Amino acid sequence: MNARGFYNKTIKRLPSFLEKIVAGILLVGVVYGGFRLVVDAFSFTAPDTNGVEYIEMLLESAFSVIIVIEFVRMLVKHSMNTIVEVLIFAIARGLVAGHESALYVLIRVVAIAVLLGSRKYLFKDFDFIEED
Repeated sequence: MNARGFYNKTIKRLPSFLEKIVAGILLVGVVYGGFRLVVDAFSFTAPDTNGVEYIEMLLESAFSVIIVIEFVRMLVKHSMNTIVEVLIFAIARGLVAGHESALYVLIRVVAIAVLLGSRKYLFKDFDFIEED
């Protein structure tokens, strides 16, 4: 192989390698976040919060961990389906854990419906196939 071919092959592989490094770093954060979530869930004595705030804090933490897991999956798998799933989880987090006006809730619900509809009616079989 000549130098130019080696250079082109390296340039093509480098972004995928860097994505996997970022995914590994994020997984370390997810493990820590998951551990903190379990500790917080079973501590039952959250300082300076009432029961509702405690549950909201747990929901926000759980959704953050789930979103990062889905984002890591998106970095590794490279399919349109995983991208839409990450967007759905991110929007749903705001619905469940957010305190927004009715208009913003409606916008989020419509956005989720559009994403689900596009996944059902606009995606083809090759959109669900993962890149290597």
